Amino acid sequence: MLVVTVTLGLIVYSGAGCSEATEPAPGVWTGGAAVGFLGNTADGTAFTANLNVERFITRNFSIGPLLQFGVTHELTQIGLSGQAKFWIHLSRGFYVTLQGGAGFVHTDFPVGDTSFLIPLGVGFDYALRRDLSVTSTFLLNLSSVQSTGGGSTNAHVSPGLTFGLRF
Repeated sequence: MLVVTVTLGLIVYSGAGCSEATEPAPGVWTGGAAVGFLGNTADGTAFTANLNVERFITRNFSIGPLLQFGVTHELTQIGLSGQAKFWIHLSRGFYVTLQGGAGFVHTDFPVGDTSFLIPLGVGFDYALRRDLSVTSTFLLNLSSVQSTGGGSTNAHVSPGLTFGLRF
């Protein structure tokens, strides 16, 4: 719960006083939220909600935490990672992003399991206004989360697709 509170607090703080949050510039903080689907979980495809906060180090590079929630009728999965994101400017207000990170993931189905998490992905960011962008992100979540109750520690890949807002 502390992680959720801190992440939400940073997202709210990032929107205060950053009227140009969608224009990448050194020192600017932005936050975002997205919803979508996470495939290949232990209980099939899950609904997912992601929250992120970023601080731009340069116009093309940002870092910050990513919090991922995944739920089905029986599964609850939460992942927290530190992400580095590279921004490629294509045209006015339109960016392609490449990202990678490291952290941990916990799932409660079929048995409780915690594992490393390596989210790798690509995304699109389009500015609607100076303070609001729409986003789409495709992530491959690499982990060793058990997909069955058998205790396997093999590599596990969960693809995810989300759509959201950045402010």
